[in-house]
This record gives sequence, C-alpha cells and structure tokens, in this order.
Amino acid sequence: MNKQLLQAAVVTAILSGMNGVVFAEQSEMQMQEYTLDDVVVTAQRVETKDIDTPATTTVITAQQLKDSGAVTVYEALERVPGLSSTSYGHGGEQYGGMFSRISARGFDKGTLLLIDGTPANLLNYNSMLNSVPVDAIERIEIVKGAGSVLYGAEAMGGVINIITKKPVGEKVQGRVTGSIGSYDKNYGVMVGNEHVTFTYRRDYRKPIHQTSRIFFSAPNKATTRKSREAGTKDSAFLSLHLNDRLTATYAYNDTDSTTNEYDYRPVWRDWSKIKATRRYHYRQQRIGVTYDDADHGWRSKFAWIRQEVRPVSKDATSDTDSNAYHLETQKEWDLRGGKDGLVGGLEFHRENYNNNKKSDAHLERDSYAAFLSYTHRFSDRFSAIFGVREHIVKKNAYEQRQNVFLPQLQTTYTITPKAVWYINVGKSFEMPAVNSWFAKQKVSQHHMMKPQSGWSYETGVKIGDNKESFKAAVFRMDIKNQFIWVPESDLILGGDPNTSVQTNGDEFRNVGIELEYGRQINENLRVRLGGYYANPRARDKSGWHQSEARQQYFAGLQYRKDKLRIGTDWYVTAGRQGAYYLMTGKSASGKPDHKIPNRVEGQLTMSYEVKPDQTLSFGVYNILNRENPISQHEYWSLPRNYRLSYTYRF
Repeated sequence: MNKQLLQAAVVTAILSGMNGVVFAEQSEMQMQEYTLDDVVVTAQRVETKDIDTPATTTVITAQQLKDSGAVTVYEALERVPGLSSTSYGHGGEQYGGMFSRISARGFDKGTLLLIDGTPANLLNYNSMLNSVPVDAIERIEIVKGAGSVLYGAEAMGGVINIITKKPVGEKVQGRVTGSIGSYDKNYGVMVGNEHVTFTYRRDYRKPIHQTSRIFFSAPNKATTRKSREAGTKDSAFLSLHLNDRLTATYAYNDTDSTTNEYDYRPVWRDWSKIKATRRYHYRQQRIGVTYDDADHGWRSKFAWIRQEVRPVSKDATSDTDSNAYHLETQKEWDLRGGKDGLVGGLEFHRENYNNNKKSDAHLERDSYAAFLSYTHRFSDRFSAIFGVREHIVKKNAYEQRQNVFLPQLQTTYTITPKAVWYINVGKSFEMPAVNSWFAKQKVSQHHMMKPQSGWSYETGVKIGDNKESFKAAVFRMDIKNQFIWVPESDLILGGDPNTSVQTNGDEFRNVGIELEYGRQINENLRVRLGGYYANPRARDKSGWHQSEARQQYFAGLQYRKDKLRIGTDWYVTAGRQGAYYLMTGKSASGKPDHKIPNRVEGQLTMSYEVKPDQTLSFGVYNILNRENPISQHEYWSLPRNYRLSYTYRF
C-alpha cells in the first residue's frame, strides 16, 4: 500500500506541474498568529470567539506548526504549559504495548483526543495523536477542564481537537517537501484542489545509542541499556469535499519500530551483548464522515478508528487490535432572536479490543448518550451555559451497567469589550480501559475496577486584542478512583512483580494556576510566554504523594522580516515527581528513591523564502544537549540535533 500511495502522489504532482498551475496557498512567510478574536469550535460545539469561550483555550495554527519545526503532533503539544507527555522516545514513540499519550493538568489517562470533532481515544489513551500528518493539520485546539458533558467519557482533564485542512482552490495545487537531520529524514508531497486533497509522507529514523537512563543494581552491575534502531514511518491523509454539506477523510499511519536491549559485561566493560530485540509494526487508520447543514443547524458525524500492534521479532510479544466506532448527530437552535442558543445531540460509541495471543481476551463495550447545552444571555455583559449529559454504558461480560448523569455550569462576564471573566464547573467520568481485564495471564482471575469520576472547578480572565493578549486561570480537580499502574504482585498473591497492571487508586487532586501572554512588539517581532504552577497529588494506602510535575514554563520569540522568519522557543518542566524505577532498576512501588530530573528544551528555527515557490528551513533542537527525561520511566528526548528542510510549491 505504501508504494501505491507514493506512486499516486508523484504521478499527480507531475501532471499538475505539466499543467502549469500556480500554488494558491498563503505565502509561507505570511504571519498567521492566533488572536482572541478568532473562532474556536471545540469548547462549546459551536463557533465562538476565543474571548467569549468560558474555558482555558490554546490554539496552535498551521503556521505555528511550521515555525516550530515539529515533526509530530506530540512535539508541538509537549511545549504547551499544562500538558505533559508520557512516551518512550522522541515525538511520541511507543514501546511494545505501552502507548504514548498527552495529559492535561497532571491527570494521566483523562485527556480526550478529537479529530475533526469526533473522539479518537483507544484504551483510554490518545495514542492516535500522530495518526494525522502535520502537513494535513489546519490547527489544533486545546481546551482544558471538564469536557464530558459535551464529549463524553475521558474528557476529564481536557480535550485536544485536531482540525484537518479542507480542499481549497479551483485548480490543482500542491507542494513537495524534503528534510534531513541528525537523527531523521523525510520527504512528502501534498496535492489537491477544491474537491480532494492528498498528503503523503515517509520518515526515516536513524539509530540512537541510548534512549533512557541506565540503572545499577549493584556497583559495576547495570540493568540493560536500551537503544533505538533504524525505522520508518509512512503517513497518508485524504480529504474529500463531496458536496457543500458532505466531507470525508481517511488517515493512515504505519510505523516500523525496533528497540534493542543490551546486557552489561563488567569484565570487558562492554555493552555489545544483545539481551532482546523488540521490533513492532504499529498501524493506525481512521475514516471520518461529516454532514453539516448550517442552514438548518444539523450536523452529523461518523468515525471509525483502528490501531494494530504486530510483533515482528521473537522477543516482541504484544499482538493486539483496537477499534472504535462513533456516530453522533446534533441540532442547534437560535432562541430569543439569536440572544440565546441551544445545542442538543445523541451519540453512540462502540469500542473493542482483541489480544491475538489470548483466545478469550476479547471484549466489546457500547455506550449511548444524550446531551443538551443551553446558552442564556441575562444582559449585554453576563451570560451562562447550562449543560447536562445522560451517559449509559451497557453491561458486558466483565462490567456492570453504568448510568451516569453529568452537569456543567459556565458563565462569562464582559468587563470591557477587550476583557472577559469566566467560570467553568463540571463533572466528568471515565470507564476502565476495555483491555484492563486482560492484563493477567488468566482472564478469569481479573480484579474488579470502578469508573473514575470527579469535579473540575475553574475561573479565569481573558484580556486583549490582535496586538496583545493575556489569559489567566485558577483551577481545582477532585477525582475519585483514579486509574493507576502497579506491579501485579501488589494486587494478587503470587502476582508477577515485573508485570504492571491497571487498577483504581484512591483519589487525585490538583490545584494550580495557568498563565499565557502574547504581544506583537512591532510589525516584525512577536513574543509568547506561558506558565503552569500546580500541586498534582494522588492518594493510596500509603498516603498522599506527588503524581506529576508541578511547574512548566514556556517562552517564545518570533521575528519576521520580508522573506525571513526566525524563532526560538524554550520550554521547562520542573519540580517533577518520583521516578517509576529505583536506582537499582526495580519498580519503586510508590516509594521512589529519586525524582525525575528537570526537562529543559530549547530550539532555534529559521526559514527563508528563496523564491515565491521555494522555502528553505533550518532548525537546532535541544540546544543545551541535555539528557531530558520525557516520562516517569525516564526515557529521553533526542540529544542536540539539526534539521534542514526544503519546500517547493507548484
């Protein structure tokens, strides 16, 4: 399939060039900064100006994605204060059946991914984040706080909505890109017109000698060293504009990933003995269909997503299939001459999981929901949104039926035309992952789990205009029965201490503040600053303990002059929690002997429009060359590295 996709793209590009068309997309050098007057759709399911949205919102535009040099969505989201990454290598790499994810406000497994407005989580993880190529993304909307009333389960800490590009332009247009770097290289092509857009990209990853901390069980006796071997990733995205109301998309992502483990031989001081080679194919697919009748306020969506994990080497063990189907329809009403509004809808969601190595490890889960969100304007300054959802999870072989009622209240008060104060209070919930029952060797001996649920409280202000903006929010989260991973031996007599299983913790709490500031200093220079300071804690039988980083800071500077763009971004994660492993390499089991080191990432990116149809870009990443741990397991991001890219538009 990969060769067929590439051949189709190349042939289309050649034919387009022969027709002499001119690329109609906005110039790469044109400033496209997001402002508070721009519209977001995720927070309320309808188009609303950011300044009038009663929630903490962050938007990453297509231009900002280009300026950042991000190769994956994970790279872009890791730089947003209030979001934390759990991955097993650079850019959201995964390790066997351990999936990468992004979490909001320190709450793991509680952030919902949407793609074009439809849920795309699998097994409670937003590991489908990289299923859409960066070049096919129009913008990413991040909304923090409880979102379950509008979007159902899993939207406990926040919602991430990837909004893809739509076909534009009467004539065929496109671009070809290529990039080389210290640890990766890629090439890609995008072609399309007003009816269809096709994007294809292939990435090649070079080996990395060491990808995580090495732990010593005794002097001169180390646990294994992990390395990343060479690999590839193929990404494709197809967008079809079938008519004025009907659109369809297809996303395809296939990753070939290999990790080696090496034993240390003290006598020779040598790491050359391979202990295990784990090679996997990760394949992700998504089909989305949207029917949008704006004249009558109807909108319906269907989505199917699938993730396959296939072992290739003998030491690779995970062999699983995960699927989800989502169908929804909603109706919008304007009331009181457009002063008030009502949004209501129905949803059906099915997910299933199959472990191909266990004949009885298969389960389906069906959910049904109805929601209403009513916006009432009490005056020219004050309005409120009242939302409710009734969510039903059907009984299956391992779970009892769940009837969950979720309320939400949001208010906005316009202080001045450029300043708004808002309040957001809501309840959210999440079911255990559909594969939680199959962590043990014998499914019949599963341990029971409960849904996690709780309340989020938030108040904040948004101030600004096109030149300068400021956002501040104070929040609190109280969650019961938080999902956690523990060694199997902690739960079951005779359990395997080296196998992690999912169970309920006692309680999660987080109280914090988030700040975001942006200013256009002059026509050439723009600055962005952000900060997050919180106290994420979880309680278990041993008491309260810190569960995520307490501090995150961001600073970015963007310079634009004629055909030149130069940007630098710095991101810091500090005050981090205890590590998952002891310095001996054993699981800490809630009693860590050290904390995860701080993460400091700095980068410098430049782009220059050589000709109207050609752009050259260069970036330096992890400038300080730090061993930056991404997650609690102390896997690292890349060392200092460089990328050089070229784009030709036709």
